[in-house]
Amino acid sequence: MEREQVTPRSYPTNLIDKDWANRKHMGKKNSQSFLNAVHDMELRDDDVWIVTLPKCGTTWMQEFLWLLLNDFDFEAALATDQEIRTPFLEFGFLVHDDGERSFGPLRVLKSPRLIKSHYPLALLPSKLWEGKHKVIYVFRNPIDAWVSGYYHGVTLGFYYGKTLNQYFDEILSTDDFATEKIQHAHEFYQLRNKPWIFYTTFERMKKDLRGVIVEVSRFLNKPIPEQQMERLLKHLSFEEMKKNPTTNHRWEMAQAVHKNAGKEEHPFVRRGEVNGYKDELQPEQIEKANECIKRVLEKNNVTLDELLLLKDS
Repeated sequence: MEREQVTPRSYPTNLIDKDWANRKHMGKKNSQSFLNAVHDMELRDDDVWIVTLPKCGTTWMQEFLWLLLNDFDFEAALATDQEIRTPFLEFGFLVHDDGERSFGPLRVLKSPRLIKSHYPLALLPSKLWEGKHKVIYVFRNPIDAWVSGYYHGVTLGFYYGKTLNQYFDEILSTDDFATEKIQHAHEFYQLRNKPWIFYTTFERMKKDLRGVIVEVSRFLNKPIPEQQMERLLKHLSFEEMKKNPTTNHRWEMAQAVHKNAGKEEHPFVRRGEVNGYKDELQPEQIEKANECIKRVLEKNNVTLDELLLLKDS
């Protein structure tokens, strides 16, 4: 997918005071009209948004949120693809160049709608900046997310024929990719104490899923009956998520249009580990990645431990 620099219609200056003019935003080529339409989207009062970078635990959190918002209807969750139950806002445009295929599924979705997006703060609907809707944000160690993204990209066809080492050498050739990821997370991290933002991490979910579930249920004011908790934890376990066809993006894969899509397949829910990259990458690549991330973090005056919620701040 060809990308180019895009200019948001306006910036969330009411939320973060920064030099937005020098904040570089990237989008699909020829996407300005679609991005403007997203900016002006009308929202429903009870809309809930899940915003993440790709491969950061999105599907995991998404499945929990849908069940929480839909009275723990496990039967419906197991019978309907997640992408239909909780649409990915920009998917129709990114894959089919068709804004209607992005907005259409949202119009017919019953309330409360759970909407997923990978867009950064300034490219999301400006109505969200008013703080009247709930947003759940999930971050993950960028190196783990990059490795996971590589395997997903191979399945979709974009990286078919390219080794993991080749892919990593390419994304580490400049600081641009790390800058894009760190800024995306840092902007939401700065808003983590706002009453409408719930900021968490894949690492926290792996360490204490029950604890995160309880925190999110309080955030959304949706108590979880104790009799549902154990079933919920089992449903959200790695083993269950991995074998569940509705959470492995098969519907999404069926829409893939790349000529190499499906030639080499990897499961969407693949390993689900913290620091799994350490046994997949070369030591020199890990060192280079950490150096790159550190440079970007220093420019943003934040640490990775802070973004991953691994230390009090």
